[in-house]
Amino acid sequence: MMACNKNYKFLPKCVAAVPSDTYLLTPEQLRFYHDNGFLVIKKLFGPSALHNYRQRFIDVCNGRVKRGQVAVVKDRALCKPGTKPEEYINKVQELMYDPVYCTYFEDPRLLHVVAQLIGDQITAINCMLINKPPGTSPHPPHQDLLYFPFRPAHKIVASWTAIDPVSKDNGCLFVIPGSHKPEELYEHRDLTNESKQFFYGIVDWQVRAPEHKRVHLEMEPGDTVFFNSALVHGSLANTTKVFRKALTCHFANSNCHYIDVAGTAHEGIAKDMEKEVQKRGGDLNYVDLWRIKTKIVRGNRCNL
Repeated sequence: MMACNKNYKFLPKCVAAVPSDTYLLTPEQLRFYHDNGFLVIKKLFGPSALHNYRQRFIDVCNGRVKRGQVAVVKDRALCKPGTKPEEYINKVQELMYDPVYCTYFEDPRLLHVVAQLIGDQITAINCMLINKPPGTSPHPPHQDLLYFPFRPAHKIVASWTAIDPVSKDNGCLFVIPGSHKPEELYEHRDLTNESKQFFYGIVDWQVRAPEHKRVHLEMEPGDTVFFNSALVHGSLANTTKVFRKALTCHFANSNCHYIDVAGTAHEGIAKDMEKEVQKRGGDLNYVDLWRIKTKIVRGNRCNL
């Protein structure tokens, strides 16, 4: 049990989710989330759903199903002669209208938890399946808020569900408890290289995410962590011979508002993403890019 591990001293006791459409958070869990910026719930998703998500990924990788709007992202450092798609595809994204993956971010229990954290009016944003093949490098400390040109930060939450067993050896997440306070977006540096695009990390990560403050989230399949968009977090390298897959989605209260990113910490990544769209013949600004990545999943009012 994670609650018995000394590395999880910041975690409340996690109780296995009951098979229903609701999951009522306890006062302790709510307090823990608001104080620390994250919360783990064990077994929120069962084996059947996880099998479907894993199989869909394999089918997309191997071209067995039509991709539709789904985008495939490769880790070019892993693209070697004779490798299978699963061994170099890092993620599939733009999953909002995929008939299998929409059952994840529209799951009633998941949304019931999200509603208790950010409110009943919910917009889903940029659902992704992240695959971490053997040999994948670590993701340095960063804040997801960097990518989102809307506020307030505490009304944006991520869900991250383990599809495979997740350990420190195969690249588990680490978080810095309480780093979401205040809602400050730190300066990030573009770490993009030949293998990955839009790969950003906090410039002074030694100060913001020192090793001794990191809590490593080792998880079993179906376990789900929810975390604040301003929380400093990252992931380790996969040094094993097994894959590490997780399904994740961000949710924002639909009453959030877009901000002008000019002169902010968002400006660099905004320009990079706009340039990438222009290379492909598009003409969308940063805000418009995010508008097409959203979908109302609860309630009917939406500023996003």
